[in-house]
Amino acid sequence: MILSVTKIELKSYAKLFPFFRFNTKIIGELKQSTCKAYKVSNSWNLKQWYTMTLWPDEQEINTFYRSGIHLEAMKQSKFFSSNIQSKRIDRNELISWTEAKKLFDIS
Repeated sequence: MILSVTKIELKSYAKLFPFFRFNTKIIGELKQSTCKAYKVSNSWNLKQWYTMTLWPDEQEINTFYRSGIHLEAMKQSKFFSSNIQSKRIDRNELISWTEAKKLFDIS
């Protein structure tokens, strides 16, 4: 299984609602996909958001990321985000947010 963790930094608070609109739709598509589990978290200032998804394999992740509302969100990401980072690791279950956020402290 592959665990994907993404960190999204919003440009400003004005971008919060567009981000929420996309995120709500993406979660809807996740529920219909082969994703095994997911969760979302934010930072204390609401400008940094983290998503975590668990997938059977790389092909399933790529199929999801390159289609539907997620593809549209990626195309428009420069509108609401100043920085997006993603990490993929081999895991059989979701990890704690503390552990997930540490992935981005290491370059």
